[in-house]
Amino acid sequence: MAVNSIGDMAQTFMLRRQTTRMKQEASVAAQELTTGYTANVGRKLGGDLTRVAGLEVTLSRLKGYRHVTDMAAMTSNAMQSVLGQIDALTENMGPSVLNASNMESPRILDTFLKEGTANFKAVLASLNSKVGDRTLFAGIATNGPAVASSDVILAALEAAISGAGAVTAEDMQTAVTAWFDDPAGFASIGYLGGAASAPIAVSAEDRADLGVTAMDPAIKGAVKSLAMIALADRGTVIPNPETGLKFTRLAGSALMQNQSDRTYLAGQIGLSQARIEQAQTRNEAEGAALRLARSDLLAVDPYEAATRMEAAQTQLETLYSVTARLSRLRLVDFLR
Repeated sequence: MAVNSIGDMAQTFMLRRQTTRMKQEASVAAQELTTGYTANVGRKLGGDLTRVAGLEVTLSRLKGYRHVTDMAAMTSNAMQSVLGQIDALTENMGPSVLNASNMESPRILDTFLKEGTANFKAVLASLNSKVGDRTLFAGIATNGPAVASSDVILAALEAAISGAGAVTAEDMQTAVTAWFDDPAGFASIGYLGGAASAPIAVSAEDRADLGVTAMDPAIKGAVKSLAMIALADRGTVIPNPETGLKFTRLAGSALMQNQSDRTYLAGQIGLSQARIEQAQTRNEAEGAALRLARSDLLAVDPYEAATRMEAAQTQLETLYSVTARLSRLRLVDFLR
């Protein structure tokens, strides 16, 4: 009778290989049982990876949209907050200045003028607000301030009024308006930002326009009206008290008229907010559906995975037991 056997070294290698294979099988089964997904996608899908690849591409795109929409929502909310701050600073300023200018009490008017100067500085500070490291109202130039300081703007306005030879309240208002409309005026001295940013893609079909800058007529109108109040407070270009009163009334009226423009601007940003929220909802719903479809393609039966892990563990324990017995066999133990 022929007897086939293998040497000790070969037997050692064989046992090691079997141990490694069983450990891998147990590890794969444990991974699939834990994650719920197959560890071998190609085998699960029969080599056809086109469907799962398409799902992964779309999910990656939706992940990118999620980052964009989160940032857009944060930006639009911050813009609305700034507009709310401007409203709070200007809502009662116009009527207060008008009423005070009609009273025979210079101290009361002086108090409101100083408050108007403080509000002017506060509005400029609000326009320089940032979300993260991006300035809200500076357009594409997000790494710097949107507007100059109050001293720079007021000094430029005083120079414009003096240069125009304005001595009446109406002429002074005309000079201020001309400076704010002049490309060499507010656009180059007061506004430090860049061009408006392009609409943002928040989904495959939707765009949200958040390109509002400090050059927007509604914002610029509020800055101009408050600047006139601050000029009246400084008094350096006011020829006499009567002209100062008229100029103050013009500033108060302009500030009240600007309210509707700012309300309209807030409504436009609100529309963009709604579009962003709708895109977020649709993107989340689509992502959930795609993740469910991917799960259907790659999911494994937990009972089957548990069975394979248990079988691999049993085989591994049996192999360890056999190996231990073989290692204890000695020829001298049987030579009597």
